[in-house]
Amino acid sequence: MSKIAFVFIVLLSHFGHSQSINFGDSTTLFVGEGTNFFFGGSTTLGGSLDNEGTLDSYDSINLGSNTSIGNITFSGVEDQAIFGTTLMVIDFVVDKDDTLFLNTNEIEVTGELRANNGIIKTQKEDDILVSGSSQTNGAGYVQGKLFGKSKGGPVTFPMGVNGAPNYVTISNLPDQTVVSVECKLPNSSTLIRDQDIIGISDDVEWIISSEDSVEIQLTIDYSGIDWTSLVGDTTINSDLYSPAIVLFSKDDSLYHALNGTIIDVDRGFLPPTEESITINESFWIGSSGRKLALAFIPLIKEPENFIPTAFSPGATIEDNKVFRAFYSGAIVTEISIAVYDSFNKLIFSANDGGDNLDLSQYTWDGTLKSGLEAPEGVYYYKIRIVSEAEVINKTGAVLLVK
Repeated sequence: MSKIAFVFIVLLSHFGHSQSINFGDSTTLFVGEGTNFFFGGSTTLGGSLDNEGTLDSYDSINLGSNTSIGNITFSGVEDQAIFGTTLMVIDFVVDKDDTLFLNTNEIEVTGELRANNGIIKTQKEDDILVSGSSQTNGAGYVQGKLFGKSKGGPVTFPMGVNGAPNYVTISNLPDQTVVSVECKLPNSSTLIRDQDIIGISDDVEWIISSEDSVEIQLTIDYSGIDWTSLVGDTTINSDLYSPAIVLFSKDDSLYHALNGTIIDVDRGFLPPTEESITINESFWIGSSGRKLALAFIPLIKEPENFIPTAFSPGATIEDNKVFRAFYSGAIVTEISIAVYDSFNKLIFSANDGGDNLDLSQYTWDGTLKSGLEAPEGVYYYKIRIVSEAEVINKTGAVLLVK
């Protein structure tokens, strides 16, 4: 008798997608190995579940008090939801249109998370933990936050936002390390670039954290980026440009580009809207999280330096208000600037060394050591720049214009 009821329920699910199916508290649903059990309507499992095959849900499903779920697939054409407590799932597959909403305490995926199509929308901080693996090339994505546990190899986070997949793959993780990745639209007012960045995209932001302090490298497969609209957009002349992964620094509240894959883009052309960028520069993450975004940067094949021949404290452009050295293409570790008047008297000097100096911090604004303004005229300089690529010694004259 129970076998006949089982077949009858399956047929109902195929005939009417809008029909609700309710398994009572005393019902045990057994799905044998190799069996795909299809739920066409909204389903509630009030009793126990023993799943050795695959549950295929075309509508929302409430798993009741069941915790061990086995394999489950969501294949509907409209929004769906999954309800339950703390769930243990083997393979969690989403291959659908629209969105799957998670209404559970937590889902741990021990097999594979596959976002073939559709959006998985997390509702809370700890909705999904992937202790198995994630598909690396799906068209769907997780919107919100996803936790991944390393097994000693790379961990892929199939993230996305606003209709665009933006996957993150993290490498160099110690075994059993749990990392979370949150993907969302950034607050554009916080996207403040450093002087070497043309502009930052406000189409996507990632926040990566771990309860352990770990050093990571990563690859981002981005899509849906509008390179014609960047926050802080400015002009930096170069023959080549490239998209880049940029990291927010709490030290100066600026985003800085990470060294990584170079995608040559000739002047006048925009980067591809879909691309993969791998950084070869590692950085540390911890419980407070690190913010990353995408930016557009100029490329310099060889280090370049520039010393201006004139400056004016009353200029409208900031860089023209002071006398300074410009250097790009390699990290600066030492800077020395000395400025003399026509009587060979030292009127300004700056000397410093460090791991990555910002030359915009070492400037002469036309003020004498006495605090008085220097008169208009010609002054003479000696500049020494030490970078990881070369040592430069420059002497010359600069005109102070009032």
